[in-house]
Amino acid sequence: MTEPTFDAQTQFETLKNAKNAVEERMYTPTPEAEIKVQILPDKSVSPAKFIANKTMPGTFRAHPVTIRAMRQDLFAGANNELFADLEYNIHCRGCKTVIDVQFWKFCPFCEESFPKDLPKPLKSHEL
Repeated sequence: MTEPTFDAQTQFETLKNAKNAVEERMYTPTPEAEIKVQILPDKSVSPAKFIANKTMPGTFRAHPVTIRAMRQDLFAGANNELFADLEYNIHCRGCKTVIDVQFWKFCPFCEESFPKDLPKPLKSHEL
């Protein structure tokens, strides 16, 4: 049996099939709106954090490593349950921090690469 892997296409397929309690789709494949967010590098911001920029509304500040580590192919929705459905938490091999790989290409804390074959996701009692 192979270990689970994580990629944007699998994530998209999961979203397309997600339904709520009354069997309505929770996600539509055609975007209702495109939201662009500008994230500016700032080494004073802690890793894996995004801080609203008070001097430039609509922009955020993040550590340069955080910006490099974040996935560009995120699916956003008004319903935060979708993110919970796609949650894939692992312990980073380098720093042992719990990381949800749906948001990151590599660890934003220590820059450790994720293994090609990901370990099984952590269960809630392991977090």
